[in-house]
Amino acid sequence: AQGFILILDISGYTRFVRSHNLRHIPLYGKHFRRMSEAHAEQVVSDLLETLVRAMGDEVRVEKFEGDAVLLSVLTDEPDAIALGIVDRLQGIFPAFHQRIHELAFCRTCLCDCCSQMGELRVKAIAHFGPFLVKEVLGQRELAGQEMIRAHRLLKNQVEGHEYLLLTDAFVQLESVQGALDLERHVEQDPELGSTQVWVHHPTAHSVFEGEHAASY
Repeated sequence: AQGFILILDISGYTRFVRSHNLRHIPLYGKHFRRMSEAHAEQVVSDLLETLVRAMGDEVRVEKFEGDAVLLSVLTDEPDAIALGIVDRLQGIFPAFHQRIHELAFCRTCLCDCCSQMGELRVKAIAHFGPFLVKEVLGQRELAGQEMIRAHRLLKNQVEGHEYLLLTDAFVQLESVQGALDLERHVEQDPELGSTQVWVHHPTAHSVFEGEHAASY
């Protein structure tokens, strides 16, 4: 099979689930830490659902991977849908931050999780190529070298915590060329070698600033 491999990853999750401010407070520290971690899981689940909805029905959710979600689109005519996927990927950033606005202003909890919600960011990895579709214990699984490549690109040398990273195989599709402002990078992997990628940095969003904050 061939198609698009998309990974949407919430940045800052590890810091998010820690209760730095309360971990040393006697008696109450453990309680608030557990509450903060529980709220973090709820918020991240909500945000992952928001990202999936923003991508639309054209993509298939393959699996949730902790603070990330793997999606795919199988196609024999990639040029016909590539630009639409790019548009959807650009749309995840405002949808993500709008949802953080909504969550931040409807919660009165002062736990570490809820007070630091605005520090979360999202990054997207988008790749096009061949991969295997198989079943394991009745569950669909995607496999192959290009699937491995897409996941390893999550650990890259790109600066920042919020961006859209597209592989050269994706960008070379005719309908995608010139659609975004892109910066070229080359990622090295000891097993897969070099992978040329292109990075798009969306307009900065802030949870507590701008026109949305004024309406609350």
